Amino acid sequence: MTSLLILFFGTFWEASMDILGQKHNYKSSKWQTLANYFDKKGLKKLGNTFWDNSIAWRNKWKNGDPKCGERFPGSSTVFSTVMDGWHFTKFVWLVHVFMAIALFESFTDHLLLDLVILYVTFGIGHECFLHLLKKRPT
Repeated sequence: MTSLLILFFGTFWEASMDILGQKHNYKSSKWQTLANYFDKKGLKKLGNTFWDNSIAWRNKWKNGDPKCGERFPGSSTVFSTVMDGWHFTKFVWLVHVFMAIALFESFTDHLLLDLVILYVTFGIGHECFLHLLKKRPT
């Protein structure tokens, strides 16, 4: 049951990846609201330059230009997790998946049925969080 809960709450991060990965989704999401808040508070490194995937990729490179090389060793590879929001959410999502696998205990006597339950949980969680992360029309 623990793995089911971990997977369900982890789908928040998977839904966030879907939102952050597409500009049209990001522009109509609560992630942009959060980024705008950080920008307004003067925390630019946590604002749109981190969460807006269409510009955040530049954080990995000197002067925002891949031709100038990495910002620091590993900034485009091993440390990409801390360079932009999409990679950060991917990292947290994978942590949830690996924890769910490591803590998995069968709920039924049939592994296939357990997998179906996990898949349905993933689907429900993804849709719930995707819906919650989108801005409501005003």
